[in-house]
Amino acid sequence: MNKGTIFTILLAFVSVASQAQTKVNIHGICEPDAKYIGICKNMDGSGGADSVSVRDGKWEYIKELPADVYTLSFISDVMEKQDKKDDFITVMADSIPTEIDLTTGTVKGSKASEAMNATWKELIASMKSDNVLAAVQQMRKAVLDNTDSMLPVVFFPMGMYKALTYPELQKIFRPGVPYENHPAMQEAKAHISQMQEEYQKERQSQTARAIGNKFTDIAMNDTTGRERRLSEWCGKGRYVLIDFWASWCGPCRAEMPNVTACYEKYHAKGLDIVAISFDTNKEAWLRAINTMKMPWVHLSDLAGWNSLGAKTYDIKGIPANILLDDEGNIIDIDLRDYMLEEKLTEIFGE
Repeated sequence: MNKGTIFTILLAFVSVASQAQTKVNIHGICEPDAKYIGICKNMDGSGGADSVSVRDGKWEYIKELPADVYTLSFISDVMEKQDKKDDFITVMADSIPTEIDLTTGTVKGSKASEAMNATWKELIASMKSDNVLAAVQQMRKAVLDNTDSMLPVVFFPMGMYKALTYPELQKIFRPGVPYENHPAMQEAKAHISQMQEEYQKERQSQTARAIGNKFTDIAMNDTTGRERRLSEWCGKGRYVLIDFWASWCGPCRAEMPNVTACYEKYHAKGLDIVAISFDTNKEAWLRAINTMKMPWVHLSDLAGWNSLGAKTYDIKGIPANILLDDEGNIIDIDLRDYMLEEKLTEIFGE
């Protein structure tokens, strides 16, 4: 996703036609000399504009809006005069009371509104620094963390879904989500249908990580430099998650809290994790392990994408993982987010 794509996203938030209404209750503070707050209904200008007056630096916006207005942006007249148009606040137009501080740029409201504000700020920052990866990761996190809201509709029509894996898209389009039949999501749904066939082919392939295969033993060094083999843990009566990652991989780091939570919940019940890193810098590898508090086995040959782990198990993208049963047979692959938790619950129970 390049800079031009992000700029398009900033300007082209798609609206949805609907007869329903959403009552918003938003209040906040601004500069004491402000006279009004300008409000944009939807980032592309659809839905119209609005404003509210300010009294002693305080304001409120309570209104019933059409359901096709799903984001609201706020800026004071003082900010406009000072040419601080990039500092306006964008939140979701939902029914949860929201508090906005235009002097600090902070939001207290629904999880989706807070995520929307943080994502908007990251998008603006990316335009100034050309750090596209940070913006993409912020959008990815916002979408995955807010599938119970309409937030995915904000980003998906402009191609955000192309930055997500098939398991992530499965989570986003699981039955019952509020945007399930949203017209703006149809292109993404067509995309996931195409990915499904490719994903199933991969799961049924004859590579070393094909489901049903026995694990392939390899030797790599641990964090102390000692050579270890997968067979020290795999096929020894416990389930093993072989986790492929790297300290420089943003999605890997984003997924690690979920892996940690699963380890803490199921380790005593019979789950081990052996992490194989695609790092090339030992200090960065060890620092990431320590910083993210990953208390399981770590192996690496510090060869990056030329790692023996990547070659043996045909890993073309990370994060990736392989789940082995207690006999060392591969029973599933590429379990991320809620899918990992669901699979382990199926095995070990709650």
